[in-house]
Amino acid sequence: MTESRIHEGFGPITDHFTAAAREAFEVRLAALASGLDADESQLIREAVAQALYSNARLKLNRVLLLELHAAKLAGELTAEDEPGRFAQFVAKALRPEFSELLYGRYPPLRERLERTLSQQCLAIETLIVRLIADRAQLATLLGAAPGRLIAVTLDQGDLHEGGQTVARLSFEAGQVMYKPRSLRIDAVLDGFLAHVFEGDGRIRVPAVLDQGDYGWAAFIEHRYCDGDEELRGFYRGLGHWLAILRLLGGTDIHLENLVAAGPVPVVVDVESLFAAALPVTPSGYGQAYDLAQTLIQSSVLRTGIVPFRAPVLGFGRADLSAAGALPGEQPQLQVPVIADDGTTDARVKIVEAEMAMSQNHPSPNPDVSRYWDEISDAFLDASRRLRRLDADGALAPLLAAFEGCRAREVRRATQIYVEIGRMLWHPASLYDEPKSIERAHKLFSSSAGTVAFSEEEIAREIHDLRYGDIPIFALSLSPERIAQTFANWRAMRIELEEMTIRSSLVVTQLNSGADGPSERDSRSHYARHPHRDRLDERRRKLAADTTERLLNLAVHGEDGSTTWITPESFGSQGWHVQPLGGDTYFGLGGVAVALAGYQHEVRNGRADPVAGVDEALEGALVALQSLVEAEPAPATVGGFTGDGSRIWAWLVLHDLLGRPQLLANACACAQALEQKGFDDDRSLDITDGSCGAIAPLLGLAEATGDRRWLALAARAATRLQSAVRSDERGTYWQTLELADPIGGFAHGGYGIGWALARLARSDAGSESERRHWNELADAAFAFQDSLFDASIGNWRDVRMQDTVNFPTWCNGGVGIGLAAADLYARSGDPRDLRDMRRAVAAARGQWGFTHTLCHGDFSLWELLVRASLLDPDASAIDRDDATAEVVSAIEEHGIVGGITKQAFTPGLMTGLAGAIHGLSRMHPECDLASPLLLECKRQSGLKTRTSADAEALAVS
Repeated sequence: MTESRIHEGFGPITDHFTAAAREAFEVRLAALASGLDADESQLIREAVAQALYSNARLKLNRVLLLELHAAKLAGELTAEDEPGRFAQFVAKALRPEFSELLYGRYPPLRERLERTLSQQCLAIETLIVRLIADRAQLATLLGAAPGRLIAVTLDQGDLHEGGQTVARLSFEAGQVMYKPRSLRIDAVLDGFLAHVFEGDGRIRVPAVLDQGDYGWAAFIEHRYCDGDEELRGFYRGLGHWLAILRLLGGTDIHLENLVAAGPVPVVVDVESLFAAALPVTPSGYGQAYDLAQTLIQSSVLRTGIVPFRAPVLGFGRADLSAAGALPGEQPQLQVPVIADDGTTDARVKIVEAEMAMSQNHPSPNPDVSRYWDEISDAFLDASRRLRRLDADGALAPLLAAFEGCRAREVRRATQIYVEIGRMLWHPASLYDEPKSIERAHKLFSSSAGTVAFSEEEIAREIHDLRYGDIPIFALSLSPERIAQTFANWRAMRIELEEMTIRSSLVVTQLNSGADGPSERDSRSHYARHPHRDRLDERRRKLAADTTERLLNLAVHGEDGSTTWITPESFGSQGWHVQPLGGDTYFGLGGVAVALAGYQHEVRNGRADPVAGVDEALEGALVALQSLVEAEPAPATVGGFTGDGSRIWAWLVLHDLLGRPQLLANACACAQALEQKGFDDDRSLDITDGSCGAIAPLLGLAEATGDRRWLALAARAATRLQSAVRSDERGTYWQTLELADPIGGFAHGGYGIGWALARLARSDAGSESERRHWNELADAAFAFQDSLFDASIGNWRDVRMQDTVNFPTWCNGGVGIGLAAADLYARSGDPRDLRDMRRAVAAARGQWGFTHTLCHGDFSLWELLVRASLLDPDASAIDRDDATAEVVSAIEEHGIVGGITKQAFTPGLMTGLAGAIHGLSRMHPECDLASPLLLECKRQSGLKTRTSADAEALAVS
């Protein structure tokens, strides 16, 4: 027994069960002695013993645990102390009668274990025979005669096709990798790369010696980059790989299949090329949605290089990508181990473990977000280079060289095989094998794979797992398969692929919780040279250019539907690159409203026509209708992500377009909310929760004259009343599942107070109910007031311990100020005027965080202009100066998005749709409803008023 196994309790037993296989192998090894010296033979014997032990250990441990506890319960272990009792069990397990007992209790165990070990020995023997035959030729990979064999490392991958696996062999002259498959595809690919790229620093695969059914590959030594220039070269190389693999239909280039050799990313396993691009299962959300999903699945995302989260058993949404998998940012893996090993209390326990460090990164602490431009620019550069080769007729002949190569089809995630294989070797499965095989068949039949499986293929998968192999599917590349992949690439929309790359890189940063480069997250995107020259002309141009950019990245279905692809948050499930959902914040509801608003501004001569707006709007309406019908009950009820957001979007669209069906759609969404109710709402806030539904329901009641919707708004208030808490600071609610209550508009108590105040000023409920809602609102505002720090002139946020709260709509003073301005305009309450003035004072000059509605310059502009009109004496600004700040900043920096920053973000609150709306709002005559206050119909424009006007408004 080797030292690494000596402390494992079942080690002697496992060695006992592998003894026959080891002895048989040593007999066969002796017959090969002429090709090996004594030391080399000993190295091989030790490596084989370790490999057999590791294989058998996984098959036997749970059976031995069960038998250990059976012996304990039967009173067979009678020694005085724990070590003695466990030693008794080991001694029992080494006797012949124990083996007979075991094989009788678990009928298939003997045949399956013996065959598993036998085929593993045969595969290793084949490796040794090939090594002896090819040793001299390995000099072509090592640069010199190999010399003596000094180390053998088996099982450098999963076992496939009869126990075969990758192995690393170390010689005096260096190391080589043995691969039990044809390496012709590797050789052809490297020739292809040499034709496309020039220089020693090009991307590459290891040099290979292809021997037909097997081959040898040069070992790639991992090395960190030396300095920023090498790091830039490495990430440019990743961009080149993305372009190549997108052309060749490459998949499975995950973190273990790419090695950072200084500035060169070397892909060390490229057997999965020319994978079929398959359509997705129809979603019911419209053809544009399904086409978008197809584009995502056939995009660079499937290469395995760009970051993705693995939704597979045991991996807890780990990022397994070659560019991602960032150290310190991976979830803990759930790993089964034997707890209390070496005692009679030994048992299987699931523990958390760190993912093993791979060699895919070019630095110890990689910051991929610093090199997004290198990756995406290199992808675009290489893709254009490939397009030119295609135009010249040179690409098709290069691809024809792959004909006849063996390519692997990755049909299922390996971890699915691992989990079902573990089940098939469970004691219960070994006791009743037919039942376990039936269960495995059901699991495989219901498990999603990349292709449909025949009954024969599923039977083969189960057969392989019964004998310790991970199933593998391979094919000889035909001209038809290559042509299909080539046609898919020719149909690729490069701009969507580049957008997907950026989106996936942003997603991995968001999922990791990393802040990213400080210059992207600081308040640095303000105008260095703001000016008012030709201001409206420039505003109109930016609005038109932004609209055109939005349209250029649209996905259109044959049913007339239109959607977009973007990073989107799914709460605890993290961020994913997805087609738009139906909400207002990220989704189609908000985009449709922005397009309808732009169309309205064009009709009124306040915006420039853009070709395609009408078609995109109609397509978005078709897609939104399909989404709402297919998913009538969204996960939340709020005004920006849930039922309330849908009601709001349909209402605003009805107001802009005047179509009765749109109002009917709003009523249908309200009916769905009426059936669902608010009892299950845990969010409570404006964005996701019950209070966010109040303003849209008030708008629906006004639009329809139906008091039914006032009653539903009152039900939302009842839910808020049931969750209210109070102390000396005032009234508050626990939102966002935070330990401490927060203020602010979108997520905190001030927004809830605003919604209740709005409800109290309506005809909903009884007089006493309205009085109570107003009292709750006042108490909520008192709680917000307790958070105000006069020394800094801002409200504190418990989540921001070391910094002042930013003046944003969602969490900070901008949202508070807009809500206060809205209430002040309705009632003239001095308290609301005070809060509005505080918000304006905190927000003045705070340009440049982003150019968004949620937490950027457009909501800041809205606050300053509204406050100036309502309070011209204390809150006055020069409107054109404010507009010039935003317009000039966008001209200098481009539109800087919200949470997703440099990713393409079409949504209303954090993306391009919001910029279109914000730029439109800047015209003095614009009357578009503001989503920031969930206005449901057009309002009088934000025109300049006199002090007398403001006083009269306040009095009224």
